[in-house]
Order: sequence, then C-alpha cells, then structure tokens
Amino acid sequence: MQGWFHIRKSINVIHHINRLKVKNHMIISIDAEKAFDKIQHPFMLKTLEKIGIVGTFLNIVKAIYAKPMANIILNGEKLKPFPLKMGTRQGCPLSPLLFNIVLETLARAIRQTKEIKGIQIEKEELKLSLFANDMILYLEDPKTPPENF
Repeated sequence: MQGWFHIRKSINVIHHINRLKVKNHMIISIDAEKAFDKIQHPFMLKTLEKIGIVGTFLNIVKAIYAKPMANIILNGEKLKPFPLKMGTRQGCPLSPLLFNIVLETLARAIRQTKEIKGIQIEKEELKLSLFANDMILYLEDPKTPPENF
C-alpha cells in the first residue's frame, strides 16, 4: 500500500509541474541496489548512538558488528578468516531496521539542507520520498549549484 502512495505522489508532482509555465524541475529515482552491503559498521554504530539508542539494544548491535569475521569454503577447503568492514548481515531480522536508521540519517540531511530546493506545491515543499531501499528526490532548479557544497 505504501508503494502505491509514493507512485501516486510522484504522479501528482508531475501533473503539478506540467501546469507550471517554468519547467525547471527534476525528479530523480534512486534504487539503492546492494545498499545493505554498503553500510559501514562504524558509521552505523555512531548513528545509533547519535539518535539515542543506548543500553542493551546498542550493546547487542555492537556485539554483532564490532569485529565481524567471515570464512569462505572453496572446493571443500576452509580459507583463512577475514574481517568484514561494512554491510548488514544477510537474513538477520535487524538488517532492515539498521538500514532504515542509517538511510533516515541521509534523508534528514537532505530535508534540512536549505540549499537543496524541493518542489513547492501550495504550502508543502517536497524534497524526498523513501520506500524500502528506493528514494525519489524532487528538485526545483537543479542546475543552480548550492553554496558551500
């Protein structure tokens, strides 16, 4: 149901842009393919602490991700273990939650950056729509470079 909401929102934005005289807008759809594999453990742990996750839950996540190691079995032979520095564990029920927390950090940064101009529809400024590992950016006048970037 939520996926339909984001599609409908994008269609409404496109209709709004088509009614405008000046069409200097951009809609960017980003599929964070393999995104779960790209989350860096130190950043994830720092993010959890920064948003106020403490105590037992944080200690459990730290225990899982502090110094993870992996082994590969090749042709029946177990190779030397090596450290994993990024990525959430495949199949772990915590992985989607941890990914969403880290992604929300990026989303907040985009929403709070005044130099990134969203598309203004009446009193609402639309900048970003998130669904699972997909992101849609709504930008007004994207060719104007933001200052201090």
